[in-house]
Amino acid sequence: MTGSVAGKPPTRRQLAAQETRQKLLHAALENFSQRPYADVTVGDIARSAGVAHGLLSHHFNGKESLYAEAVREIDRRLRAAAKIDGDGPVLERLRRHLIAHLEFLAEHEDAALNLILRRAEGTDVAWEAFEATRREGLRAICRLLGLDADEPALQLPLRGFAAACDETALLWLRSGRPYETVALVGIWIRFLSGAIRAAHDLAPAPALSEALEELRRP
Repeated sequence: MTGSVAGKPPTRRQLAAQETRQKLLHAALENFSQRPYADVTVGDIARSAGVAHGLLSHHFNGKESLYAEAVREIDRRLRAAAKIDGDGPVLERLRRHLIAHLEFLAEHEDAALNLILRRAEGTDVAWEAFEATRREGLRAICRLLGLDADEPALQLPLRGFAAACDETALLWLRSGRPYETVALVGIWIRFLSGAIRAAHDLAPAPALSEALEELRRP
Protein backbone atom coordinates (compact mmCIF):
# COMPACT_ATOMS: atom_id res chain seq x y z
CA MET A 1 0.00 0.00 0.00
CA THR A 2 1.31 3.45 -0.89
CA GLY A 3 2.35 5.55 2.09
CA SER A 4 4.28 8.66 3.01
CA VAL A 5 8.06 8.92 2.56
CA ALA A 6 10.37 10.19 5.32
CA GLY A 7 7.42 11.35 7.40
CA LYS A 8 5.93 13.45 4.61
CA PRO A 9 2.21 13.16 3.82
CA PRO A 10 1.41 11.14 0.69
CA THR A 11 1.25 13.06 -2.56
CA ARG A 12 -1.87 13.40 -4.64
CA ARG A 13 -0.46 10.82 -7.05
CA GLN A 14 0.20 8.36 -4.21
CA LEU A 15 -3.31 8.85 -2.85
CA ALA A 16 -4.77 8.23 -6.31
CA ALA A 17 -2.72 5.04 -6.66
CA GLN A 18 -3.88 3.86 -3.25
CA GLU A 19 -7.50 4.57 -4.17
CA THR A 20 -7.14 2.65 -7.45
CA ARG A 21 -5.62 -0.32 -5.64
CA GLN A 22 -8.50 -0.38 -3.15
CA LYS A 23 -11.05 -0.17 -5.96
CA LEU A 24 -9.44 -3.15 -7.67
CA LEU A 25 -9.32 -5.17 -4.45
CA HIS A 26 -12.98 -4.37 -3.70
CA ALA A 27 -13.97 -5.36 -7.24
CA ALA A 28 -11.96 -8.57 -6.98
CA LEU A 29 -13.65 -9.51 -3.70
CA GLU A 30 -17.04 -8.88 -5.27
CA ASN A 31 -16.35 -10.84 -8.45
CA PHE A 32 -14.48 -13.77 -6.91
CA SER A 33 -17.14 -14.08 -4.20
CA GLN A 34 -19.87 -14.50 -6.78
CA ARG A 35 -18.15 -16.73 -9.35
CA PRO A 36 -15.34 -19.31 -9.48
CA TYR A 37 -11.82 -18.11 -10.24
CA ALA A 38 -11.80 -19.46 -13.80
CA ASP A 39 -15.04 -17.62 -14.68
CA VAL A 40 -13.75 -14.16 -13.70
CA THR A 41 -11.66 -12.22 -16.22
CA VAL A 42 -9.29 -9.30 -15.77
CA GLY A 43 -11.75 -7.25 -17.81
CA ASP A 44 -14.59 -8.10 -15.41
CA ILE A 45 -12.60 -6.80 -12.45
CA ALA A 46 -11.40 -3.66 -14.25
CA ARG A 47 -14.95 -2.81 -15.35
CA SER A 48 -16.31 -3.35 -11.84
CA ALA A 49 -13.57 -1.13 -10.43
CA GLY A 50 -14.12 1.51 -13.11
CA VAL A 51 -10.43 1.65 -14.02
CA ALA A 52 -8.31 0.95 -17.07
CA HIS A 53 -7.55 -2.68 -17.83
CA GLY A 54 -3.77 -2.27 -17.56
CA LEU A 55 -3.92 -0.92 -14.01
CA LEU A 56 -4.67 -4.37 -12.63
CA SER A 57 -1.31 -5.69 -13.81
CA HIS A 58 0.40 -2.51 -12.62
CA HIS A 59 -0.92 -2.78 -9.06
CA PHE A 60 -1.26 -6.56 -8.60
CA ASN A 61 0.86 -8.22 -11.30
CA GLY A 62 -2.12 -9.96 -12.84
CA LYS A 63 -5.25 -11.91 -11.98
CA GLU A 64 -3.51 -14.66 -10.01
CA SER A 65 -1.83 -12.26 -7.60
CA LEU A 66 -5.01 -10.24 -7.19
CA TYR A 67 -6.95 -13.42 -6.40
CA ALA A 68 -4.37 -14.31 -3.74
CA GLU A 69 -4.69 -10.82 -2.25
CA ALA A 70 -8.48 -11.17 -2.22
CA VAL A 71 -8.06 -14.44 -0.32
CA ARG A 72 -5.76 -12.75 2.20
CA GLU A 73 -8.14 -9.83 2.62
CA ILE A 74 -11.26 -11.92 3.27
CA ASP A 75 -9.29 -14.08 5.70
CA ARG A 76 -8.01 -10.95 7.50
CA ARG A 77 -11.62 -9.90 7.93
CA LEU A 78 -12.59 -13.37 9.12
CA ARG A 79 -9.76 -13.47 11.69
CA ALA A 80 -10.70 -10.01 12.95
CA ALA A 81 -14.34 -11.03 13.35
CA ALA A 82 -13.45 -14.33 15.08
CA LYS A 83 -10.46 -13.19 17.14
CA ILE A 84 -9.96 -15.29 20.26
CA ASP A 85 -10.58 -13.09 23.29
CA GLY A 86 -8.84 -13.29 26.64
CA ASP A 87 -11.76 -13.63 29.05
CA GLY A 88 -13.20 -16.81 30.53
CA PRO A 89 -12.35 -20.51 30.56
CA VAL A 90 -10.43 -21.94 27.62
CA LEU A 91 -13.30 -24.03 26.30
CA GLU A 92 -15.72 -21.10 26.41
CA ARG A 93 -13.24 -18.87 24.56
CA LEU A 94 -12.77 -21.57 21.94
CA ARG A 95 -16.52 -21.97 21.56
CA ARG A 96 -17.01 -18.21 21.10
CA HIS A 97 -14.22 -18.16 18.52
CA LEU A 98 -15.75 -20.98 16.48
CA ILE A 99 -19.27 -19.52 16.70
CA ALA A 100 -17.96 -16.16 15.44
CA HIS A 101 -16.16 -17.98 12.63
CA LEU A 102 -19.36 -19.71 11.51
CA GLU A 103 -21.42 -16.55 11.85
CA PHE A 104 -18.99 -14.72 9.56
CA LEU A 105 -19.31 -17.49 6.96
CA ALA A 106 -23.10 -17.28 7.17
CA GLU A 107 -23.13 -13.48 6.89
CA HIS A 108 -20.75 -13.59 3.89
CA GLU A 109 -22.05 -16.74 2.28
CA ASP A 110 -20.97 -15.98 -1.29
CA ALA A 111 -17.41 -15.22 -0.17
CA ALA A 112 -17.44 -18.31 2.06
CA LEU A 113 -18.45 -20.60 -0.81
CA ASN A 114 -16.12 -19.16 -3.45
CA LEU A 115 -13.15 -17.67 -1.56
CA ILE A 116 -12.83 -19.04 1.98
CA LEU A 117 -13.88 -22.67 1.65
CA ARG A 118 -13.06 -23.38 -2.00
CA ARG A 119 -9.42 -24.09 -1.27
CA ALA A 120 -8.44 -25.76 -4.55
CA GLU A 121 -9.90 -23.14 -6.89
CA GLY A 122 -6.93 -20.86 -7.52
CA THR A 123 -3.36 -21.36 -8.73
CA ASP A 124 -0.10 -21.81 -6.83
CA VAL A 125 0.11 -18.24 -5.48
CA ALA A 126 -3.49 -18.40 -4.25
CA TRP A 127 -2.95 -21.86 -2.77
CA GLU A 128 -0.07 -20.54 -0.67
CA ALA A 129 -2.34 -17.73 0.54
CA PHE A 130 -4.96 -20.33 1.51
CA GLU A 131 -2.37 -22.42 3.33
CA ALA A 132 -0.93 -19.44 5.19
CA THR A 133 -4.32 -18.39 6.52
CA ARG A 134 -5.15 -21.98 7.54
CA ARG A 135 -1.84 -22.30 9.40
CA GLU A 136 -2.45 -19.06 11.27
CA GLY A 137 -5.92 -20.20 12.32
CA LEU A 138 -4.57 -23.48 13.67
CA ARG A 139 -1.74 -21.68 15.47
CA ALA A 140 -4.26 -19.44 17.24
CA ILE A 141 -6.14 -22.49 18.52
CA CYS A 142 -2.89 -24.15 19.59
CA ARG A 143 -1.85 -21.04 21.51
CA LEU A 144 -5.19 -21.05 23.31
CA LEU A 145 -4.75 -24.71 24.30
CA GLY A 146 -1.07 -24.39 25.21
CA LEU A 147 0.07 -26.62 22.35
CA ASP A 148 3.07 -26.41 20.01
CA ALA A 149 1.68 -26.05 16.48
CA ASP A 150 5.04 -27.16 15.05
CA GLU A 151 4.98 -30.52 16.84
CA PRO A 152 5.13 -33.12 14.00
CA ALA A 153 2.73 -35.54 15.72
CA LEU A 154 0.15 -32.75 16.00
CA GLN A 155 0.41 -31.24 12.54
CA LEU A 156 -1.17 -34.09 10.59
CA PRO A 157 -4.24 -34.55 12.84
CA LEU A 158 -4.75 -30.77 12.99
CA ARG A 159 -4.80 -30.52 9.20
CA GLY A 160 -7.46 -33.21 9.22
CA PHE A 161 -9.42 -31.18 11.78
CA ALA A 162 -9.19 -28.03 9.61
CA ALA A 163 -10.26 -29.92 6.48
CA ALA A 164 -13.21 -31.48 8.33
CA CYS A 165 -14.35 -28.07 9.57
CA ASP A 166 -14.17 -26.61 6.06
CA GLU A 167 -16.07 -29.52 4.52
CA THR A 168 -18.84 -29.49 7.13
CA ALA A 169 -19.17 -25.70 6.87
CA LEU A 170 -19.43 -26.00 3.09
CA LEU A 171 -22.15 -28.64 3.33
CA TRP A 172 -23.94 -26.68 6.07
CA LEU A 173 -24.11 -23.57 3.89
CA ARG A 174 -25.07 -25.41 0.70
CA SER A 175 -27.86 -27.31 2.46
CA GLY A 176 -29.46 -24.14 3.83
CA ARG A 177 -27.93 -24.20 7.34
CA PRO A 178 -30.19 -26.98 8.72
CA TYR A 179 -28.65 -26.87 12.21
CA GLU A 180 -28.01 -24.09 14.69
CA THR A 181 -24.52 -22.62 14.74
CA VAL A 182 -23.86 -23.85 18.27
CA ALA A 183 -24.68 -27.44 17.24
CA LEU A 184 -22.14 -27.39 14.43
CA VAL A 185 -19.55 -25.86 16.76
CA GLY A 186 -20.13 -28.79 19.12
CA ILE A 187 -19.21 -31.14 16.27
CA TRP A 188 -16.07 -29.11 15.52
CA ILE A 189 -14.95 -29.34 19.13
CA ARG A 190 -15.37 -33.13 18.95
CA PHE A 191 -13.28 -33.11 15.76
CA LEU A 192 -10.60 -31.12 17.60
CA SER A 193 -10.65 -33.49 20.56
CA GLY A 194 -10.24 -36.40 18.17
CA ALA A 195 -7.27 -34.72 16.45
CA ILE A 196 -5.54 -34.06 19.76
CA ARG A 197 -6.24 -37.59 20.95
CA ALA A 198 -4.72 -38.95 17.73
CA ALA A 199 -1.63 -36.80 18.27
CA HIS A 200 -1.38 -38.14 21.82
CA ASP A 201 -1.52 -41.70 20.48
CA LEU A 202 1.37 -40.90 18.13
CA ALA A 203 3.52 -39.12 20.70
CA PRO A 204 2.12 -38.89 24.26
CA ALA A 205 2.84 -35.58 25.94
CA PRO A 206 1.52 -33.79 29.06
CA ALA A 207 0.47 -30.74 27.04
CA LEU A 208 -1.80 -32.91 24.89
CA SER A 209 -3.35 -34.55 27.95
CA GLU A 210 -3.99 -31.13 29.49
CA ALA A 211 -5.58 -29.85 26.28
CA LEU A 212 -7.92 -32.83 26.22
CA GLU A 213 -8.89 -32.14 29.82
CA GLU A 214 -9.71 -28.53 28.92
CA LEU A 215 -11.95 -29.70 26.10
CA ARG A 216 -13.80 -32.05 28.42
CA ARG A 217 -14.61 -29.39 31.00
CA PRO A 218 -18.34 -28.64 31.37
